[in-house]
Amino acid sequence: MGRVNNAYAYDKKRAKRMGKLYSTIDFNVNDKISGDLFSKVPEKPIVGELEIGGKSFKVTYQEIDAMMSTLQEAKRAVESKYRLGLMNK
Repeated sequence: MGRVNNAYAYDKKRAKRMGKLYSTIDFNVNDKISGDLFSKVPEKPIVGELEIGGKSFKVTYQEIDAMMSTLQEAKRAVESKYRLGLMNK
């Protein structure tokens, strides 16, 4: 599997400032999936492993989409709350 972020290469000072999980987030692509299997049955094969906080999660392509959508909505919710002055109340 090939790493996406190569989390070990992060600057430790910057990573500490960004949060305790920042430098632990990575994704290992499953290089063993054949192109035929992926094109014929994209919802079933494990496409890689998400690593965060010392834990690994095997995920499908659709689960990656769901995570991306959830995290984008989380960012929007936090930004909206900040803009509306609803933080620290």
